[in-house]
Amino acid sequence: MSFIPYGHQNITEEDIQAVEKVLRSYYITQGPVVEGFEKAVCERVGSKHGVCCTNGTSALHLSMIAAGVKRDDRIIAPAITFAASANCARFLGAEVLFADIDSKTTVTMSVESCKALLERSKSEGKPVKAVVTVDMAGYPCDMEAFAKLKKEYGFVWIEDACHSIGGNWVTSDGKTYKIGEWGEVDMTVFSFHPVKHITTGEGGMIVTHSEEFARILRLYRSHGITKEPDMLLYKEEAYDENGLLNPWYYEMLDLGFNYRMTEIQAALGLSQISRLEDNIARRREIADFYRKELFDNPYISFPFVDNEKMGHAYHLAIAFFDFEKLGKSRAVVMNELAKMDIGTQVHYIPVPMLPYYRDKLHGETFDNSLDYYKKCLSLPCYHSLSDDDCYRVVKALNRVLR
Repeated sequence: MSFIPYGHQNITEEDIQAVEKVLRSYYITQGPVVEGFEKAVCERVGSKHGVCCTNGTSALHLSMIAAGVKRDDRIIAPAITFAASANCARFLGAEVLFADIDSKTTVTMSVESCKALLERSKSEGKPVKAVVTVDMAGYPCDMEAFAKLKKEYGFVWIEDACHSIGGNWVTSDGKTYKIGEWGEVDMTVFSFHPVKHITTGEGGMIVTHSEEFARILRLYRSHGITKEPDMLLYKEEAYDENGLLNPWYYEMLDLGFNYRMTEIQAALGLSQISRLEDNIARRREIADFYRKELFDNPYISFPFVDNEKMGHAYHLAIAFFDFEKLGKSRAVVMNELAKMDIGTQVHYIPVPMLPYYRDKLHGETFDNSLDYYKKCLSLPCYHSLSDDDCYRVVKALNRVLR
């Protein structure tokens, strides 16, 4: 029987034809398809500006630059996330404070933990420059609560939505916002890695309603170089004797990066985005199936989901395992499942536990994150996973969790 991984890309013949069309065209990089992909994503998520780049990590890095984060500034990120959510600030020499996750098992950043770090930093004379909230597994954080913190403490809010493109949430007064749509969030970051809802192979994007942030993001995405007339500093060199812009002229305004997405990648993403809603609907079906079929299993439970207020995008189908009660370690469970051709994964080792960060902590506590780490396991969840595959997963779990 074929191996079932925890996540996998879905490539159709239409996707292949879209990429082939670009390969046969004039441009394979820095052409019109990238701009078309940016516009398509903005239309889907309700944002004004979209800036493509090489991956989700570079998107986070660019967001930190646009936020004005510099050496010795402080930012806050959750303890449970991929390392890139914190690394993006360290690239700039900033300090990272780690907030705990919610004790209600939503696996998103605790508002109370974040507020405590904001207050402590303020009292120490080092106010937090930016906060990175993470829509863990595709589940949005408490958006309105973090908006109140932003208003009170004045930080730049970056939403790491690498797991949640296509998701949504509902305000306390009943209004629905798509992830990337709400203007209170300064920048929202998406990832197009193969296991995400849509893929460009590798790729990322930042969406924002701010023209200024978009301008900075585009500048630093491409070496810090611009040809935009209103950004040029040396007008006497930029223009000819007739006042026309010299066609070859450009200026490097700051030290930037080559974080550009290719036309090839954008073509794949542009083809895939038409299937985004179907992809998410299928992932929700799979997650609901696991919850229903495993409801009576005494060794497994699932994170809390408020379906009335949060439109979970289910990048991951995370489950909680009582390994101690079961009498088997996580490694044994994963290996036994693997022998039955079922792939699982851990998302994630708490970032503060990673060797690089252990000696860089500032007295933070993250008991909920450590408790979550002891019991979490991600089950297979992706668009092309069939009903028969889902039954195989459940059957294998029930056999292993005797």
